[in-house]
Amino acid sequence: MAGQEEQILKLQKVRERTLLDIERLREELQAEIEPAPATDDDAAADVAADIYERGKIISLIRGLESKIRSLDRAIELAGEGTYGICEKCGVEIPEGRLEIMPETTLCVQCASELEQGIRRSQLQSELRDRRRRVRLIDDEVDEDEDDEPQDYDT
Repeated sequence: MAGQEEQILKLQKVRERTLLDIERLREELQAEIEPAPATDDDAAADVAADIYERGKIISLIRGLESKIRSLDRAIELAGEGTYGICEKCGVEIPEGRLEIMPETTLCVQCASELEQGIRRSQLQSELRDRRRRVRLIDDEVDEDEDDEPQDYDT
């Protein structure tokens, strides 16, 4: 049981550090949002750089928020005594992997399969969207052709 409590404490410390990182990034984002001085000569370049920087910070925050959710799940599993066991296949997750990614609940193989499935799903969704756009364009072209006067020689 002591090992289980140690795992929970370790995961909670990682969670706390992650929350601090999120707070720091939010403060950086707030500083990026504040308006720049009006005397700036390269305003367009600065705006583009600011937008890029904001996007980067927002992406980092989203990644850390996802890590928090994963840590919460890992803490839950540690409380049940199953932390370190792959949720999908039941094999023991190597200690090295848990040291690098304490929030993980999947072994490398299952995580890879999940990632491939997500990528496949995203690609299929993109393909469906492209097909839908092509159909819309084709429909617009067909409507335009219907609007043109017809030359009927009878």
